[in-house]
Parts: sequence; C-alpha cells; structure tokens
Amino acid sequence: MTYLYHEHSWPQLREVAKQKPVCVIPCGTTEQHGPHLPLATDFITASMISERAVQRVEPNALLLPTVCYGFNEHHMDFPGTIAIPGTDFINYTANVGLSLARHGFDKILYVNGHGSNRAFLEIAAREVCNKSDAFAGVVSWWSLIPNELLSTVLTSEVPGGVSHACEMETSAMLYLRPDLVDMSKAERELGFRPGKYMWRDLRKASPLVFNEQWSRFSRTGVQGDPTLATIEKGRILVDTVIENLAGLILELKEREISPRVDHH
Repeated sequence: MTYLYHEHSWPQLREVAKQKPVCVIPCGTTEQHGPHLPLATDFITASMISERAVQRVEPNALLLPTVCYGFNEHHMDFPGTIAIPGTDFINYTANVGLSLARHGFDKILYVNGHGSNRAFLEIAAREVCNKSDAFAGVVSWWSLIPNELLSTVLTSEVPGGVSHACEMETSAMLYLRPDLVDMSKAERELGFRPGKYMWRDLRKASPLVFNEQWSRFSRTGVQGDPTLATIEKGRILVDTVIENLAGLILELKEREISPRVDHH
C-alpha cells in the first residue's frame, strides 16, 4: 500500500485510517530566495525531507500533498513571491487537519519549511486539537538539528548569519536539488545587523519576535552567506533532520491520546 495519502481510493483510505498512521503535512511557501535559489526552496525542502522520513517509517505514516503557499507579505517587494494572508493560511491548514480528523486519523504533524509559517501553523494545530479529538503538532525542519551539530557544520557568524537563502538553506538545496542552485550568483549579504535584543538567525531565537519588509535591509533578498554552502554540509544536516523526523513520527505514533475529563 502506498505511503502517499492522495494515491489511495476512498475505500482504501477508510481501511488505512483504521491503522492510525501519523498524517504528515509538509508546509512551505513560494517566495524569493535570492538570485541563486528557486522560489520553491521552502516547499521543496519541507516536502523532500518529509517524504524521506515517511518512507523510513511506513506503514506508520502517510504523506499528504505539500502546502506550497504561505505567509510572506514581507517578501512581496521581490518578484515571484506569492503571499497568503495569515488568517487565510490558518483556516486553510487547520481545515486540512480537521478533515483528516473527520476521516478517523488522530495524529497530525505539520512539517514546516518557512520560518514565517510557524506561528500560524501553531494556531492551526491548536484549532485541530480544540475542535476534534485528534492530536496535532508542528515542527520546523531546522529545529531537528542539534545545536552542537549546527555549530560544527555551519561557519556563518552568530547571530545573523543563518536566516534566509543562507549557508544552511543553500547547503540543503545543494544536497536535495543541486540542479536548481546557481552558486555563481550566490552573494553574501548581512544587511540586518544584530543588536543586543534583536537579530535574525534560525540557530538562535531573538528575544524580540518581529518581522518587517525584507527590502528595507536586503538588496538581493539574502540574509546570510550562501557562498559558504556545500553539498556535504547539506548532506550532514538534511540526513540528521530526516533521521530525527522519522523518530518524531514514531514517537507520535506511539503516544496515547487520553480522553478529556470535564471537571465542572
């Protein structure tokens, strides 16, 4: 039986649901990633990482079609970006999860590939939990890389060097889809200078949570140093993520969902 949700017929899916596999929903966006990376970077990484993890644990998981658009109004000054309002994105992704819950699936995992999706996916997952008996959660793929590995593999300055179309994302794409990367156009740009309480870096969260129009500080659309990226760095990081995502799926599969208790 296929691990791809959408390749089942409805009678087949009704039977698959009885086995309670974890439903994995890759979520990315379509937006600028500098001159050297494709607009599809975020949904390619989320999709390919999710698929390889699901393949490792089948039949314990099903892979849903990828959500290819997200919240990214802040990149709209660069051609190609497709922006979805936050409330629309929440409602859309929440209803994907709620539909799964209605069909009998009780473990739902959103795998995020776009930083600005995270807050909205957290709300969508809570909506699923609040409005159904299913359990839903969110994980951004880079959060599955241990800090000690990040500090060993990546050499960009901290904080501020790993943010967007940077060493990490470019390395991941060199490993996953090298045919879509043009390193001759990769350019170091660190227009957003970190302060004491605010910075942009996927390795270390800024105390201040914020976002603003990207074109205010970036000429190329890059924040970081993609020139440091290599295929080998991408292999080490991505393979680690896949291994840990597979482990997370299995942990979620085994997690018992206890009944609610009304204490009124």
